Formats: sequence, structure tokens, C-alpha cells
Amino acid sequence: MALPPLRIAVLHYQAKNDPPDPVMEQVCAALQEAGHTPVPLRVDESLSDLVRQVARSGADLVFNLCETFAEDYRFEVNVAAVLELARVPFTGSGTAGLLLAQDKILAKQLLQFHGVLTPRFASFDGTSFQTSGDLSFPLIVKPARSDASMGLGVEKNMEGLARRVRMIREQYGDEALAEEFIEGRELYVGVLGEHSRPEVLPVVELDFGRKWSRKRMKIANREVKFGPDTPGSPQLVMPRDLSDELHGRIERAAVTAFRALKLRDYARIDFRVSSATNEPYLLEVNPNPYLEAKSEVALGAREKGMSYPALIQYIVEVAARRHGLLRGASQQATPAEEPLPV
Repeated sequence: MALPPLRIAVLHYQAKNDPPDPVMEQVCAALQEAGHTPVPLRVDESLSDLVRQVARSGADLVFNLCETFAEDYRFEVNVAAVLELARVPFTGSGTAGLLLAQDKILAKQLLQFHGVLTPRFASFDGTSFQTSGDLSFPLIVKPARSDASMGLGVEKNMEGLARRVRMIREQYGDEALAEEFIEGRELYVGVLGEHSRPEVLPVVELDFGRKWSRKRMKIANREVKFGPDTPGSPQLVMPRDLSDELHGRIERAAVTAFRALKLRDYARIDFRVSSATNEPYLLEVNPNPYLEAKSEVALGAREKGMSYPALIQYIVEVAARRHGLLRGASQQATPAEEPLPV
């Protein structure tokens, strides 16, 4: 057996008095189904409590689900840094990958260097701005290090742009990133595996539908992500009409981004396919995406033939191999099917 039963701490953020996130329970159930012993660890804002809980858990591996800490999404990387300093094996990207992907401006500059197509953009730090070329309104404007579309808005003129940049500086204490809005289809791609040999999952599409599109711009803002699921709301679907050529371009861009930003184990890459040119624009890279059973990554894995428990087990196997936790002859994590071509 390549991977022995492990004691796995499931590390998740939960503010005081908040109910547990369902993803924590789902991951624990998947780990238990695979023969592991899950140990839920809830952290809030105490660093000493985080270190103490991890030490007391006696875990062989930490499954890191923390997307924030102390109610500050920018501290996501600090949780990984603490685990690295303590020499604790954990799943997901390390400090370098989380830092590079969290800074959306730096990430776009790196992707441009590697020839990945992204929307033209400008950044505003409160006293100056930098631009990658002339921009055309409307613009998507958001904090440079935001998560879950916090602070995101669409601006159609200079007055609105200046107002939102000022709001981002005052409310989030962050630089503002303004990108050209790409009219077209929104696609998500999960990437799994080692930094050197990533595999691309089938593409998932956010279908806005005709009813939604008649009333609003097609953007995945907080209303779309966290609003009630009602008739006519945008839905995640598996697209069946993407050409092989477009598939290939998306997969190559996703793999390039995964490697350039030093990611590992799993990530989600977001694209827009221009309705005018049919070119795939990389919008954002999420190194620690939401792993709920109905999330984009889980849906892509299911389309590939990997059940949700198999997806969680695969992530564990990749991390366990990196940390030398495998036993037996095999040192290769085995997905449900042959690796997808890239």
C-alpha cells in the first residue's frame, strides 16, 4: 500500500460563534472513508492556539483549509509560514506560492513575462499608478490582494474609478487593480499534482443564463458567489462545445500559471473567453480554492472520474509523497484515470 492510514489534522478558520463550514465536515468524512483518522482543528485569531492545537493533534499531516486568519484574508499565507517554520507537513501551496498568487498585480506581471494572456490592467497605490497599456472602460476594479470578490466593482468612467480606488485604499488598506472587462464566457480550471507534473481537470463554466444577463453585467461578484440560489441564478455547468484548440490553449495557460507561481497539490485558474476574439484571458489564480463537494474543482474532478473522496485522497497522496510519508514501492500518486495531456 503506497499510502498508509494517517492521522490528519483538518485545519480550518472559524470565527467565534460561527457555525462550522461544511467543507470541513466533507473533507473529514472523505478522509475517514479513505481509512485515515481526521482531527478537526478550528483556529480563529490566536497564534499560540494554532501552534498548540497542531502540536497536540499528533497529526502526521495537516490538511490546510485556512483561507484567512484573524478575520484578515491576507494572513492566509502566514498560516502556511507557521507550519513551515514548525516543520509540519501540510497540503497545498507553501509560502512562496501563496504570496505570489495573493498579490494579483505581481501575479499578472509574472504571467505576462511567461506569455500568458491576461486583460490589460493598471494599478493604483494611492499616490501613483502603473499601467500595462491604454485601458478601455468598463473596468473591473478590486483590491490587489482581495479574496472572494471583496471590494470588487465595475466602473464605467474616470469618476467611478477614482471613487472605488479611494474606497479600496480607505476600507481595505490596499492597492487597487483595474482590469479591462472581457465580455464572454467565464471558465474555471482545476489543476492538481506536483509543481513539476501538474494535471489539468476538465473545464467548468459559470453559466449566467439569459434572465440574469438581461438585468446585470456577467461578472462573478459576491452576489453571484454568495447570494441565494434562485431560479435564473448563474449555475456551474460542464461545457460541451469548446473546441480542441481552445481546450489546448486554456490547459497550457493553466499549467504555465501553476508552475510560474510555484503552486502545488491543487489550485483553481479562472478564465474569460472573449466573445469577440475567442481568446482565453486568464483572470485570476487561486492557490487555496474552496474545496466544497459542489465547488468548481470538485466538479471538474468528478467529470474526470474522481469522486469527492478520491479527490481529497489524491491531494493527500501528493502532499504525503512530498513529505516522505509514503510506504512501499510506489512513490507515485495515482489519479482515477490516466493523466490528461497538456
